[in-house]
Amino acid sequence: PKKKPISFDKPTSKFVSDIEIYNYLINEKKLDKNKTLGILANIQAESDFEIGVTEKGDAVNKGIGLFQFTYSTRKEGLLQKVPDYKTNWKGQIDYFLSEPEAESYLKGSFNSPNEAATFLMKKNIRPKDQGEERIKKQDIYIENFNKKFNQ
Repeated sequence: PKKKPISFDKPTSKFVSDIEIYNYLINEKKLDKNKTLGILANIQAESDFEIGVTEKGDAVNKGIGLFQFTYSTRKEGLLQKVPDYKTNWKGQIDYFLSEPEAESYLKGSFNSPNEAATFLMKKNIRPKDQGEERIKKQDIYIENFNKKFNQ
């Protein structure tokens, strides 16, 4: 069984909870539910909400953070703008939302969180695996989130 993410208000926490990010995106960033869940589904697939994680495995250029940035300009941008990214989940999200790649997502209109998640994955996150398994993982996350919070 995987460890359940714990609240970030503990300074030793390695994880941020999805509901904390959800509340931040809805209340402070004023995103709608579909875009917010699209972001959460991608964070879950990329880092499982582990704030300062470095990509596991034998990749030469390892991804970092909640969104697993690997592309050099994005990774360097994160390191410059959020040098404390390993403990600063809000900084990582703010940086992510400020990137040029996020513009079409933020301006877009999505009929479901699943549509938003797939758009973000294909147009912005661009992981190596963009196939059915990844989409299924995102869909399951969204379904479980909605069940957990009676959405």
